[in-house]
Amino acid sequence: MKPLVRLPNRRRPRGQIFWLIAAALPVLLGFVGLGIDLGLAYVTKTTLSKAVDSAALTAMKNVAQGTGGLTCNTTSPAGLAGLQAFDINYTSVPNLTPSPPTPTICFSLDANNNTLVNVTASASISTYFIRIFGASFDTLTVSASAQAQRNPLVMSLVLDVSYSMENNGGSAALPTAVENFVNDFDPNNNDTIDNVSVITFGTSAITTVPNSSPFKGVIDTAMGTNFWGGGVINYTNSQAGLALGEKQILNIAPTPNLLRVLVFFTDGWPNILQDNLTCPAGGTGGKTGSAWLLYCGCDPGDESLNLCNSDASQTIFFTPGVTSNTPPSCNSDNTCNTPPNGTCGGTVTGTGKNATPGLPVNFPDQQTNGTESLSNVTYCGGTAPGQTPSSDAMYRSVLVANDPNVDSYTGQEGLQYQNTYIYAIGMGTAITGQPAAQEFLREVANDPAASTYNSSLPTGEADFTDAADLNTVFQEIASKILLRLAK
Repeated sequence: MKPLVRLPNRRRPRGQIFWLIAAALPVLLGFVGLGIDLGLAYVTKTTLSKAVDSAALTAMKNVAQGTGGLTCNTTSPAGLAGLQAFDINYTSVPNLTPSPPTPTICFSLDANNNTLVNVTASASISTYFIRIFGASFDTLTVSASAQAQRNPLVMSLVLDVSYSMENNGGSAALPTAVENFVNDFDPNNNDTIDNVSVITFGTSAITTVPNSSPFKGVIDTAMGTNFWGGGVINYTNSQAGLALGEKQILNIAPTPNLLRVLVFFTDGWPNILQDNLTCPAGGTGGKTGSAWLLYCGCDPGDESLNLCNSDASQTIFFTPGVTSNTPPSCNSDNTCNTPPNGTCGGTVTGTGKNATPGLPVNFPDQQTNGTESLSNVTYCGGTAPGQTPSSDAMYRSVLVANDPNVDSYTGQEGLQYQNTYIYAIGMGTAITGQPAAQEFLREVANDPAASTYNSSLPTGEADFTDAADLNTVFQEIASKILLRLAK
């Protein structure tokens, strides 16, 4: 049996871990405190950045209300609006600082005479943990800045003043809505940077207000006009209205950051076409001739308002620029009111489809690249229920907005290919209850809901309303355009 060997006595390391923890604790607390305090600084910085961005955009949106000159201030209408937007956004996260900091809001012009708004702000936050490292760590300061630019604007308001506006409240609602709309852009009638025009259209289109700067006063005066006086029957020549709007927009030479906008308002289906029509030989001394004529008439939208009957052969002729005082009327034998004498160079005899020799003999269909005869021009202002494709009047109007080629009617590419944003407003049951009419307006505007939406072109918007809410819709669109102006 081996003798018992006693090992030397070793002291156990009991209690040493305590001293290690005690030594590391200040360092660990420092890192935890640093994380908490820097996290608070990050939240404050993010909130501050959001607040100055909002202040810059809001001040720019309200720059037409007055800036107090090219100065730094928060007392002018635009400066005060920016300050209020800053406070609302900063205080959306409570208790960041004892009180919201006061931003600096400055107005100036760049080299291209565009208005600039620069907003800067700083916030000082009290630390909770890292102050143990000394008095210099009692607070942390974070800063943020933002700039918004007010781009120059050229805008055309293309307004439907057709006969149906008297039957749906539009004739009373439209002038006020337009006046309030332009007031958002030029409240003091002193805007010398932007240009705005007004096109009114019925059977024909008229440049009621050419490009103007300032524009509020002249547009207010124009909106005092009674477009529906004298019992004049006006149809809906959307193509002509859009084409004149395009002309006004393109009359302003492009400059850096120029924003192009067209606002298209209508209460009905396009139901007038305009083209160079072939005249029969009997009306031109034995030789076939041609005449530039407006033709067509009623559409399903008008029928929904009981403005005309459902006879599909209501093809009515007008001389461009001459408003007709005769309402559409067709008899049971399909004879309709006659075109003016000498339409195609001769005296009209007979009525409606049977009139000779003043009636044209064919009608170009731009949508199908074909021709139609008088006897089968049906629903030229729209599709009959269940029929496709859409009417040629709709098709030609859409081309003014988004034709990638030079359009034969306007001589230009479509508006959207000219980098123009289009906002379309459809009012009344002739549109709001008609899917084909709503799709038409979406296509004109390149609304994302349109079946033809093209994401590579400026994205517009189509809105649908009634007369009671027309002013609200115009105001919403004004707000969106003003935000586009502020970059």
